[in-house]
Parts: sequence; structure tokens; C-alpha cells
Amino acid sequence: MRSISLTLCLGLAVALGCGSPNNPLRIPPPPAMPEPTPTSQPLPDPPKKTPTADVDPVASGLTVRGIQSLCDEHLERAQSLLESIQSLDNAPAQSLNWDNTIGRYDEIVLELSVAGGFPSLMALGHPDKTLRDAAKDCEPKIEKFRTDLMLDTRFATVIRRYADQKPPLQSVRERLLRELLRDLRRYGLELPADAQARLRKINEELSKLQQDFSSNISDAVLTIQVKPAQLRGLPDSFVEQHKPGPDGLVTLNTNYPDYFPVVTYCEDRTVARDLTAKFDSRAADKNLSILDRVLALRNEKAKLLGYETWADYAIEPRMAKTAHTVRDFLDRLSHELQEPARKEYQEFAAEYRRLGHNPGAAIPNYERLYIEQKLRERKYGFDAKELSQYLEVAAVTQGLLRIVETMYDIRLAPNAAAPTWHQDVKAYDVVDHERTIGRIYLDLYPREGKYKHAAMFEIRPGKDLGNGRYLSPIAALVCNFPKPGQSPALMTHNEVTTFFHEFGHVLHHILTRQPLASYAGTNTARDFVETPSQMFEEWAFRREILDTFAKHHQTGKPIPDSLFNALIRSRAFGRALHTQRQVSLASLDLAYHSRPTPMETDRVFAEVMAKTQKFAYLPNTHFQATFGHLMGYDAGYYSYQWALVIALDALTRFEKEGYTNAKVAGEWRRTVLEQGAGDDENKLVERFLGRPHSLEAYGRYLRAQ
Repeated sequence: MRSISLTLCLGLAVALGCGSPNNPLRIPPPPAMPEPTPTSQPLPDPPKKTPTADVDPVASGLTVRGIQSLCDEHLERAQSLLESIQSLDNAPAQSLNWDNTIGRYDEIVLELSVAGGFPSLMALGHPDKTLRDAAKDCEPKIEKFRTDLMLDTRFATVIRRYADQKPPLQSVRERLLRELLRDLRRYGLELPADAQARLRKINEELSKLQQDFSSNISDAVLTIQVKPAQLRGLPDSFVEQHKPGPDGLVTLNTNYPDYFPVVTYCEDRTVARDLTAKFDSRAADKNLSILDRVLALRNEKAKLLGYETWADYAIEPRMAKTAHTVRDFLDRLSHELQEPARKEYQEFAAEYRRLGHNPGAAIPNYERLYIEQKLRERKYGFDAKELSQYLEVAAVTQGLLRIVETMYDIRLAPNAAAPTWHQDVKAYDVVDHERTIGRIYLDLYPREGKYKHAAMFEIRPGKDLGNGRYLSPIAALVCNFPKPGQSPALMTHNEVTTFFHEFGHVLHHILTRQPLASYAGTNTARDFVETPSQMFEEWAFRREILDTFAKHHQTGKPIPDSLFNALIRSRAFGRALHTQRQVSLASLDLAYHSRPTPMETDRVFAEVMAKTQKFAYLPNTHFQATFGHLMGYDAGYYSYQWALVIALDALTRFEKEGYTNAKVAGEWRRTVLEQGAGDDENKLVERFLGRPHSLEAYGRYLRAQ
């Protein structure tokens, strides 16, 4: 069973809603191929309940009771649908058709998505801990249902009997049938009863542990205190927002809006060191033991299912297919990066000495961004703090929305009447030629108990409902950007790039026209899903795009040519070391999921980092305890570079025909974004490019050309 996509994160990393219960958001579905007419009387449909199309998950789930009911009621609907399929296990073969077998299974996928989507977001985003805790109870219930479904022999009997008829199906339907048969095997249907019982227990425990790991990171906010004079070098807006307390000291925390400016700009490097020591050990007191247990359970599950390692199991349904392929991919990248990364590191070491430090055997990891910024400023004349003066968060937000409107010929209309889970959250209706096709919730600023990174959360997928109706998808963009207040909220250009990245996920989700919930939006192969998001990052580097919103927060003037040119000249600098770090994290992820358990995760971390990158982590820190991708992108972190190969090639059309070219954007929308996983991902990109995708653009990227 294709797992339901609940979040998508960048590096480690936007909510569409529905209408009121009396006016659900619908758009016409794509044309569907007719099914053969059954030769016997159809069996009765499951009991009718309030249509899922008439349920607003956000409005329904803003209280403890509401979030519990949202989860339980849609699980009940899924159970009713399952029972209707089970009832066909002895029915005449000619009575089985798409609608009462695979089509009904896809309805189950929809119900599970609605049951778990908003609770998943609220577990990591609601300001009330009581509601967050209530929301956490949903995921284990969904995982239990999913396991029970895929190990249900009556359900499997019906699906296999229908498949044995070799029904003539359009390609997307044939694909779902084929992959469902595969996933029944992958869930352990063919195992003996005792092994299935053990799998059920493993899945139940994994569900809770994975959720706890992520929640522990969100809840962990560590602090240090420094004297005001120690903030030297930080932007004025940062200093304004960090006033001394009664004791005369300034408190800094490990949330992104504090951490990254400190390590990038603070001239007192002991502050950067001390905050990094906290940052790289968030939740370590709880998550190290959780990680040990998760790795052991995954390894046990893989072996029960006949796979050598969890990596072999997890990668099988993706584009890469095998762990061996991924390992070769990372090894090739490491080889290609060796010389350019060596040269860049030499420049870093020389600059570090110039700044009065001894690089020793390895430069500390917390110095990387600081040195990189110093080099960009000295070598290329690029001042990131100066560029931030043109990137006020409200202006960037409105500019991004207008760009999306222009490219995709849609309108993003603010909806102040839409219910939200916090006063900072803003809702936007997505309107396509006077038809409302969705809603986007933007949750952009940090707060206590909130998810610490940037991510798109799926609240509801799109799906063809029949009778000319299409269920509009719902998603939320969750970030941690500087919050407007008495002083201007200025973003770094890196944060702007993150914003575009995550909105690429939003577009992939919100513009779907895929008939099947199983394949709608971002429910693609894991190693393809970062393609639209990484491609959209490029818009943050285009002059014609930045000029639409990047104005000085005081004078209103656009970015000077000299500053923009310095940004572009300096852009490729540090790319080899950055990519090397991505390869390091992907290699760590693969190592954790390829080696026998139990293992010493600290030792494996040190071994992989020493082999794959140049910078040294602080002693007595535990980065792996903060590596949230281990719970969502397990054996999948390589996907960022894998998808980047495709994204850079897809970009070549925009480079030739224009980044604001609505015709090209429309083709990208129709051939890729609307399709979800309705076809092989390679074929989707080939249709857009007019040829198979290649490595040529990625090669130029690595060579900084």
C-alpha cells in the first residue's frame, strides 16, 4: 500500500482547504475510461454517510474532541469500505469490477488521508499541548488499520480474483492494481500467522516511536545566555529583537530564526560554538534510545519480509529500485566532488587563518556558514545582511503569491473567514477561472511547541468523486521565518529560497487533477517528490522575479545591480562542499539502514562524517538525534540529489523560454504537477522536455558552470 504523504521537508524541507459543509470545493474531473458492464446484479454499496467532500478537516479538528472525531469517523468510513470489499470474497467473478474493488480501495486511501492529515499537522503545530497530544493518538490508529488491511486475506482474495480477470484498464488504473498486488506482498500477506502477528506489533511500535522522535525535536528548545556586546556582527534587526532581560543578559535559542543568524554572522565565535553544541544535541536525551529501537525494529521487519536490510526494503518501490543503485549513485557523486570540494576547503582554511583561527585537522562545522559568508563578501563583494534589507517577510510572501498567480493563471484570494489553528495562520482560496479549487494555509512564524523546520503538510488529497465533481486538495505550509513586530522582519536569501522550495511542494499538491487519491499530488515516488520543489528554488535567483517584491524596507528601492550581481557571482561558491554535506547525510542515512543492529549510532556517525566530508562536528554532540529525516525519509535522503538531477534538466526549458512564461508553466502544470504519480515519473518529465531527462544539466551544476 502506497503510504500516505503527510509531510514534505526541506534539507531536512505549503494548506489547501475545503469549502463549507454546504459548499465543498469541487472542480470537474479528468475524463475516465469506461469500465466493462457487470454481467450480474451489483452488490449493495456500503451504508451512506455524510460525504467526505462535505467535511472540512480544519474546521472539524480545532478542538480535542473535534480532532479525535475527525480521526475516528474517517477510520470508521474506511472500515465500512473495507467490509464492502470483504463481502465480495465469494461473489461471482463476473460481479467484480473496478468500482467495487480497486476503486473502493482508493476511497479507503482517501479516508485514511483525511483521518490522518490534519491530526498529523496539529500534533506538530497546534499551540495547545493538550490538543497536540490528542492529535498524536491518531497516527498509531491509522498505522494499525493500514497493517490490518494489507494483511486481510478476504480483502486480498477479492483483489486477486479481480486481477485474475485481467480487466482492460487505463494505464493509471492498471498501475494501481499492479502496485497494490506488490504492496500486499511487501506488507507480509504471504507470511505465516506468527510472522504476521510479529509484524503487527512492530508496525504499531514503530508508528509511536517515529512520532515521538519528531515531536521530541519540535518540543526541544534549548537556550544560552550572552552579554549584549557578544551580538556584534549580527544584523541590526536581530539585535533589536533580542533585548537583554532583567539580569542584563540576552537569551538565544535553538530555533532557526536565532540559530542560523548566530552561526553565520556573530563575530564572537564562542557564541556560535555554544549554541551549536545545544543545537546538535536537541532531544538527544530521548531520541538516541528511540533511534536505536527504531533501527532495530526496521531491521527485524525487513528480514521478516525477506529483505537483507531496511534500505533494500524501503528503496524497492522508488525510482532507484535498489540500495545498490543508491550506493553507486552516492559513490559516483563523492568521486566527482572530491577535487572541487578539496579546492573549496583549501580556500575555507586560508580564510579561517586570515580571520585569526587555526583550522587544525578539520574546521569545526559551526564555522562553515561564517567562513562562507566572509569569503563571499571579500571575494565577490556579496553582503548577505545587506540583501536582507530588501527581503521583508510580508513583501516576500505577497510577491511569491503573485508570481504563482501569474505563472499558473490562478488567483490566491485571502479568506479571513476561514477557521485556523492560530492567529498567525492565514488562509488563501485558490481560484482557477472563477472556480475555487482549494485553499492554502500559511503558518510562517515560530512559536512554542511548533514544528521547527519548513514543510508542506497534506491535509487532504485530490480525488475524482464522480458525477462531474473533483475533491479539492488541502495542504499547509509550515515555516519558521522572522515574525513581523516593532522592528522589520527581514529574511535571509536562504530563507527566501526555502520559501520557494516549499511552495513548489504546495503547487505539486494543490494543482493536482489526478483521479486517484493514491497518486494525487505529492504521492509520487519518494525520490521524485523533491523535483518540483527544488526546481522552483531557481525563481529566487532570477532578477525579473526578485524585482517584483524585493524592495528596501525603508526606501522602497529595488536591489542594486551591484548587489544582485554579487549574489549571482557568489552563488556557486561553496556548492561542492554543500553537495558533499548532502552526500554525507545521505550516506549516513543509508548506513543506519544497511548495517546490522544493534549499532552504536555515534560511532557510525563519526565514521561516515570522517569519510565523506571535511568539517568536524563538536565532541559530545549527537546530530543523529536531531536528524528528523530518519523518521520520514528513512533510506531516502539521497532523494534530494536524485531529484535535483531531474529538476535541473526540467529547468532548461524555462531557461530557454522564460521563467515567467505562462505557456511553459502551463505545460509543466499539465504534464507533471496535475498528474501526481499517474504514470512513471520518467515518462512525465519526458513529455515536458520532449526527450528523456539527462545528467548534462546536473553536471554543469556540479562544475559550477
